[in-house]
Amino acid sequence: MTKFEEAGRANATIRGYILRMLVKGRQHSLMVRRISNDLMKDGLVSDPDIWEPLKYLTDMGLIEFTDVRITPYTAYERDGVARLTTKGIRFIENGGDDEAGIDL
Repeated sequence: MTKFEEAGRANATIRGYILRMLVKGRQHSLMVRRISNDLMKDGLVSDPDIWEPLKYLTDMGLIEFTDVRITPYTAYERDGVARLTTKGIRFIENGGDDEAGIDL
């Protein structure tokens, strides 16, 4: 496996981790810092600002932020709350999509 493939696999794992955490959250939502702290604790990320996977999931329409002023870029800094969208819930219930770049 090349470094590029390894990085892609790691990103897919992080995205899936975020979605699985949101499933467990109250009303399918959690504070971004809580998600970030758990990712760091489990050794999946070294930087607590997880804007890249949040942007990917937001762009796919799988998550959104409870405050419309929050963006993936400001979610960690402003301690935003992320939640699954209806599309995100369906995505998880259907077991994901191999082509989506998300490892459920």
